Amino acid sequence: MGIRLGIIAFLTLFWALPGAARAHPLLDRAVAAYERAEFEEALRTFRTAERNADLSVDELLQLFEMRALVHDALGDRASMSTDLRRLAAVRDGYQLSKLAPPSVRAAFEELRKASSGPQAVELQIEEKSIEGRSWVVARLLRVPDGLVDHTTLQCNVDNNAKTVSRTSEGTTVSVKLPESGVHHGCAATGRTRQGGVLFSASTEGEGVLMPPNSADRFEIPRYQSRGDSGEARKKKWPWIVAVSAAVVAGGVTAGVLLTQRSKSDRQPQLGAVTVDW
Repeated sequence: MGIRLGIIAFLTLFWALPGAARAHPLLDRAVAAYERAEFEEALRTFRTAERNADLSVDELLQLFEMRALVHDALGDRASMSTDLRRLAAVRDGYQLSKLAPPSVRAAFEELRKASSGPQAVELQIEEKSIEGRSWVVARLLRVPDGLVDHTTLQCNVDNNAKTVSRTSEGTTVSVKLPESGVHHGCAATGRTRQGGVLFSASTEGEGVLMPPNSADRFEIPRYQSRGDSGEARKKKWPWIVAVSAAVVAGGVTAGVLLTQRSKSDRQPQLGAVTVDW
C-alpha cells in the first residue's frame, strides 16, 4: 500500500510540473492506469501504443521502461527482463527514471552488462556471391526479439550516379548489385514499425570512402507495412554514431563497418521527485 501511495504521489507531482515534456497520449493513458494500480489495463494500452501509435524512439524507450515496471508489479520477471533488455540494446547509457524500484534497477544493470561488448547488437553489412552474382547483405545480430520491425539497405553504384535499395521485414535484407559487382558505399538501418532508426551501419565501397555528410544521400523513404493505414506524422529521431569499427568477414570481401545505436541527450525525464521504496 505504501509503494502504491508513493507511485501516486510521484506521478501526481510529475504531471503537475508545468515544464514537463508530455509523452504520446496513449502513453499518458497507460501511465495513468499504472498509477491507479490497474496493471492489466496499463499493459493493454501499452500494447496498443506499441502497435498503432506513431511513437518516436524516445517514446518507445519510455514505453519499454514503464511497461517493465508494470510487469514487475505483476510479478512477471521474464516479461520485465524482455523490455529491459530492449532498452539496453538500443541505448546502453539509458538512465531509468526515479520511479524504478531497486529490484528493477538491479535487473537493468545486470542486463546492461550482459549485453555489452561482444554481446552487443551488431548491424553487419557484407558482400556475397550468390549463383555468380554479387549481392550485399545486411543483418542484425543478437537483437532482442520484437525490437526491430524492418531493415533497410541502400548502396551507391555507377560512380555514385545511381542507388539500389530494398526494405524487408525482420532483421535481414539484401540487394543485388549491377553485373560489375562494384558499389561506392552502402548504408543499412534497423527501424521501428513507425520508421524510427534504432541501429545504423555503413560500409565503404571499392576505392571510395563515404563522406561524413552522406546521411541525406542514403536517406530511405519511410517504410509502410501492410498493416499500416493513414498518413503518419513525420518525426525526427535524434541519434549519434556509437564507437564500433570491425573488419567484416565472410562472403568474398572485407570492409569497414560502423555500427550506430540510437542515442539522445534529451532523454525524457519522469520528473525529479524521489520515491522511497
